[in-house]
Amino acid sequence: MTGKRSRWVKAGAMLLIMQGVGCSQVEPTPEAPPGAELPADPGERPAPPAPETPSRPSETPSEPPAPPPAPSSDAPETALSCEALWPGEPGTSRSITLDPNARDADCGPGTSNGAGFLALMNSGYPGVSAWDIVTPDGVDTEYVIVAGDSTVDIYPQPRGFYVTPSSPGGVWMSMNVANGDWLGSFTVTDSWNTPYDVAPDPAGGALVTVWEPREGDLQVLTSRFVEAYAQPRTSVREWVSAPTDEARFVIAGVDTRGRGLLLWPEPSGTGWGGRWLKPDGTALTASFTFPAPPVTPHDVTNLYPLAGGGLALRSGAQWIAHFPSGETTAAPAPGWLASHPGSDLVLVRGGRANALIPPSTFVEGAGCRETLLLFTQDGTACGEVAFPLDGDTCFRRRLGIGVDGTVVQQVDARATNQCAWRWWPEFLK
Repeated sequence: MTGKRSRWVKAGAMLLIMQGVGCSQVEPTPEAPPGAELPADPGERPAPPAPETPSRPSETPSEPPAPPPAPSSDAPETALSCEALWPGEPGTSRSITLDPNARDADCGPGTSNGAGFLALMNSGYPGVSAWDIVTPDGVDTEYVIVAGDSTVDIYPQPRGFYVTPSSPGGVWMSMNVANGDWLGSFTVTDSWNTPYDVAPDPAGGALVTVWEPREGDLQVLTSRFVEAYAQPRTSVREWVSAPTDEARFVIAGVDTRGRGLLLWPEPSGTGWGGRWLKPDGTALTASFTFPAPPVTPHDVTNLYPLAGGGLALRSGAQWIAHFPSGETTAAPAPGWLASHPGSDLVLVRGGRANALIPPSTFVEGAGCRETLLLFTQDGTACGEVAFPLDGDTCFRRRLGIGVDGTVVQQVDARATNQCAWRWWPEFLK
């Protein structure tokens, strides 16, 4: 058995181990009548919960967990001018070509964490999403992060990565240290039919939200912040209850000021509810309502952090709303976002500026064209950065921007049944 296939088998076995790993459930707080809003906790930061130690493989992680990040400042980051933001044209890149993790190459985009390690999508058997981990200098670590066949995204962290695999037995966050070695896991829900969302925190970790079933045909919307090393940062909070037979969903986001936002549908179907949370998990605002945005059940709808604070809502390809940080209002998406449907929004320059990644376009006779659009905090357009044209198709191609500002581009290596990428280290750090 080749080394490549051996490490894939090991990664697959790790995935099976993680399905049985998680954190213990907390005791529920008293239930409220259906539709009632549950009382908010006082504003003081509670005593941190006792650490829960998840099971893990016998191998020792390659590095210790990073300490908890300092609480986010309530003040927005200093804005950058276009002159300070502009990186110039791409210079010399690094590159790597890897054998496939399956019989036929199934390659995808890449990203990087805050330490510069790359996660390069190289899926395996049969169509199971997976990423090879490569050092900043371009050395294959031989680690593979596996997310199963129902997850297509990996989330880079300041010191590692996480994915959210799911199965009929539940959903969990699988945490990895910088070089891809598995650190631990955190249970999100025991059933993949339970509505949930896991929103990345730009400072590391995530906000986990779940409509948890309760006795008496109730479901309760809960939330808690989780650290990047698979430990809870805050205790569980409960916000609103509803009858179990009401179809509910939740959309969560965390902005650059560490504030969380929960969005959920109101029973009438004509409005949504929302609430802002402090970084310690307690309520920042009372709940508020606003007219339901134009989304359909088939659209993927997510919140994205904006430089300087606040969150933008995208549904399908359309940018449809903006939530200023800590304010109980929903505004239309700013023009610089709404005019670029289908684009991905990414924080750059340490969260002090915005980048949009438009859909790639094919130029006949030249290859796939991939670009970045750069914007200041107030939406001032600073220009477009174009990267080398490549390949004879744009299928599944999209630039990646990592936490450390590294830009990753997929390279066509289908002629040799391999996967290849090039990257510009810290291009937008």
